[in-house]
Amino acid sequence: MRQPSATLAASFSNAGHFLFHYFAAMYFTIVLAIERDWSQTYEVLMELWFPASLLIGLAALPAGRLADRWSSPGMLIVMFIGMGIATFACGFVDSSTGLMIFLAGLGLFGAIYHPVGIPWVIKTSQGKTGMRLAVNGIFGGLGAAGAAMCTGWLIELFGWRGAFAIPGVICTALGVAMLFALMTGRIAEGAKVASDRKGSAGAGGNLKAVAVMLIPMFMLGLIYNTVQNAMPKLFEERMVDLLGGEIGLVGTAVGAVYAIGAVMQLVGGYLADRYRLKTIYVGLWLLQAPLLFVLAEFGGLPLGLAAVGLAMAGTAILPTENLMLSRFAPAEHQGVIFGIKFVVSFGAAPLGLFLITETRSATGEFTQLLIAYAVAAAAVVFVTLALPRSRDYAAPVQPAAAE
Repeated sequence: MRQPSATLAASFSNAGHFLFHYFAAMYFTIVLAIERDWSQTYEVLMELWFPASLLIGLAALPAGRLADRWSSPGMLIVMFIGMGIATFACGFVDSSTGLMIFLAGLGLFGAIYHPVGIPWVIKTSQGKTGMRLAVNGIFGGLGAAGAAMCTGWLIELFGWRGAFAIPGVICTALGVAMLFALMTGRIAEGAKVASDRKGSAGAGGNLKAVAVMLIPMFMLGLIYNTVQNAMPKLFEERMVDLLGGEIGLVGTAVGAVYAIGAVMQLVGGYLADRYRLKTIYVGLWLLQAPLLFVLAEFGGLPLGLAAVGLAMAGTAILPTENLMLSRFAPAEHQGVIFGIKFVVSFGAAPLGLFLITETRSATGEFTQLLIAYAVAAAAVVFVTLALPRSRDYAAPVQPAAAE
């Protein structure tokens, strides 16, 4: 019988992470073209994303539960095919209602990735789990970068409809390829997660620590989703001297921000494998508030540098956060706990979208909202200091899978 390949499993998981973040971010560049084509306001078109952002959060918990009870790779196949078809369909709508419905489908199937894909990375890793998570995280960051960069040029070449349809076809094809790999034994479920500290609290996890982590996870999700949604408009308005308001250049600049930030996942993974997770977590949270303040108050080059810094800090923290959560989570409920994480973090996205549209309607800019986020980020630092040491809890058992 064919031995499952850990490398192939990682490849599909990385591709899923890339495509989720690509699809979750591309609308914020596409909307600039639809705004001109349909002669509708930015605020009205942004509201079409609201059901999708809501479903990305709400559907994460049942997705994680299904993965625990059924199959992680099976759920990822459902994600690839469902997300691909929904995205392809977005390119053929002629009304706001139709676009909203298919965007919601994108959000529903996209919700599967994080509560399923991240634990699957941990279960199929072979040592140096922090670096495995870091590489996986880089693909997510590159997805967000590619969404801005590639989408802008796809719009220039094929129009906004092509910017939806082409990635949709690619995503669906990957789902079919993964189904073939699963049916032929080239990938498998992966090992379970268990405690390596007999007699410690590790096997049962630490639900109090999980509950405390919900606060920084929510705030990190709120910051990430709000800044990601607003960044194309921020760059269009505040970097006119550098970008000239051209969608292609704006998309390229936003993409460059997330590409640079994505590379920091390697640094985050390196640190997570070698140093105390809590120390890394607190330290990276300390950077958030000052960067948000600069983002709120400045334009031009300072705005671009602050955006890069925020992307770097926000992505470098993720391997540490995921490892901490995996160790605090009870051994048999990794999917559910990660589902809760992404209900909270992606559930913050609709709130961020609401705050963006309301702030824009009231003030015509994003300054007050970003300052409020800076204050909240400073408060979260004190919450992270209350977390226990994660090394006293469960660590993943590494399976001996073939390459």
